[in-house]
Amino acid sequence: MKIIIDTDLAAVPGASVIDNITSLTADSEDAAFPASNLRNDHTTDLWKAAAGVLTATLTLAVSKGQAVELYNTNAISAVVLVGTGGAYEFETGYSLETGYSLENSKTGVSTPYYLPGRGGRLWADYPVYAGPHLVTVRLTALTTIYAGIVRAGNVEEFRDPMYGMAEGGIDYHIEKELNNGADYFRARNHVRTFEGLQMIETMANAFLFKHDIFDAIGPKPVPVRLSDTFTDQEFVLFAKRDAPVKIAPVSATHWRANYGLKEVI
Repeated sequence: MKIIIDTDLAAVPGASVIDNITSLTADSEDAAFPASNLRNDHTTDLWKAAAGVLTATLTLAVSKGQAVELYNTNAISAVVLVGTGGAYEFETGYSLETGYSLENSKTGVSTPYYLPGRGGRLWADYPVYAGPHLVTVRLTALTTIYAGIVRAGNVEEFRDPMYGMAEGGIDYHIEKELNNGADYFRARNHVRTFEGLQMIETMANAFLFKHDIFDAIGPKPVPVRLSDTFTDQEFVLFAKRDAPVKIAPVSATHWRANYGLKEVI
């Protein structure tokens, strides 16, 4: 399991920012759906590119980090670029031959990610940057591109949940039987829930999981990649704890964590 969170920021009472993005820009934006919506905690409060724009790029300035999550997007593909943003420079008297150009230093491009085109979730790991760097996410869709939230930064990593973790859900659809016997339906949202156990190595990691992350942020949602073994996007969440985490030692080296997660909409 991986969680994007800066525990130093999370320790500040009432902290509104708990990842490491310091600024965000989009190269296309609908004034009614600004890029700033990507930084609130509501995945259905969207950023949209200008009408008819099918490809757009988000540029994130990140103070430190190693992963980025994008949630609730209609993209069918995404390419992630990570680098310091610093450019190579020549000493006086030197220049490039015709046809050559300079590249940004310490820059790497991911392989393309292919998304479902509706409600897509993207998690991209990249090499650890201990200092400021830029992350760009280039998205392509079949209609005007949009997304719900974006987070990037430091990652706290734990062992994958134990087999047997259950996926449930909360159904907000309205269904009523009227007094004439007819059924009334109204479409609403459905969110996923997860309940299970996790074995955590060392007491320090158990306290980190409970106290420094979920107790510190309370009901605030965080980006979670449930499993490193199963890398399908279905295991990428933007979720909050469903109830306070419980931990207990099971040996001299391992602790058990009981917890539930609920998707945020």
